[in-house]
Amino acid sequence: MHSTIREIRKTPEGIMKAQKAFEDFTTNHDFRLPREIVYTGCGSSHFLSQPLAMATTRLGGRGVALPCSELLYSREWYSIGNPEFLVAISRSGETTEAIKALKALDVPRFALTAYESTLSREADYALIVPAHEESVVMTHSFPAFYFAYLQLLLHSYGRETLDAGHVSSLTDDVLKNENHVREIVEGFDFRNVIFLGSGILYPIALEAMLKMKEMALFWSEAYPTFEVRHGFKSIADEGTLVVLLVNEPFDWHEKLTGEFQSQGARVLTVGRHDTGADYFIEIPELDELASPVLYLPIIQFLAYYKAVSRGLNPDNPRFLSKVVKW
Repeated sequence: MHSTIREIRKTPEGIMKAQKAFEDFTTNHDFRLPREIVYTGCGSSHFLSQPLAMATTRLGGRGVALPCSELLYSREWYSIGNPEFLVAISRSGETTEAIKALKALDVPRFALTAYESTLSREADYALIVPAHEESVVMTHSFPAFYFAYLQLLLHSYGRETLDAGHVSSLTDDVLKNENHVREIVEGFDFRNVIFLGSGILYPIALEAMLKMKEMALFWSEAYPTFEVRHGFKSIADEGTLVVLLVNEPFDWHEKLTGEFQSQGARVLTVGRHDTGADYFIEIPELDELASPVLYLPIIQFLAYYKAVSRGLNPDNPRFLSKVVKW
C-alpha cells in the first residue's frame, strides 16, 4: 500500500494532533496574533498560506499571502501594507526559500511546521504540528496545519475555538467517500481536469490542481468559480472532468454545471448540495472558516486514484523531492 493513501486516511488523526499542538502552544506562550499578518510558503505551503490569510481578514484582521520567492525578491509590487507579523510555513522546516523569507521583514517571525527544524529555531515563535508524512506530497498535514493555526487565530481574536473532536469526526465521515472517488476515476478516463472554487475554497482548488500534477503528472487547471466562463472554459470538452467545490450553491452554480455539460464535460460537485452534476459528493455542514479541512481529502483521493490508474507511484513523483533546498 502506498504511503500517500495511508496518510490521506490519517486526516482525522491529524486534526487531533493539530488540537494538541494548539493547546501546547497556548499553554507555553502568553501570546495573541496581531491583526496585520503576512503569510508565506512554497508550493502547497503557499496554497495553505492563502486560506490562512483569508481567515485572518474574515475575522477582522488583514492577511496577505505571498510565495516565499515573491516576498524575497519582488515584494515591492505587492500591497503588503505595514505588517506586524510574518508567518512562514514549511512542512519540513528546511525549505531554502522559507528559511530565507523568514528574515525578509523586520517584524516578529512565526514558523508553522511539522518538526523542530531550522525554521522553528530561527523564528520568534513556532507552532509545531507533528502530522508527519513519508510521501513527497503534502496530504493530511495540510488540513492539520490549517486547523491548528485557525484555532490560534480564533483564540487570538477573542472568538470561540472549534470542537476538534467534532471536526475530526466529520473528516472521518468525508473519508467514507474514498470508494466513490475511485469509482469516478475508474469509470471516466478524463484527459484533463478543472478545479473551481470561490472565496476560501479557491486556494483549495489551487491545491487540488497541484496534487493532480504532483501525484498523477496530469494536466489540471484551477480558477475562481465563475471566472472560468471568461475564456478559460474553452479547454473543456468530452474528455474533461470539472470539479466544483462549493459550500452553498445557488442558481449560478447550476447554470455553470449545465454550461460545462453542454460542452460535453462531466461535472463533479463537492459541497453541501448538488448542482445537477454528473457526480456529487456531499460535505457535512461546518463553520465556513473550517470547511477546507473537509474538502481536502476528496481532492487528494482524486489525485491519488488518477495516479494509480496511470500506473504511477504517487509516493515518489518524478523530479520532486520531499525537502526543496538550494
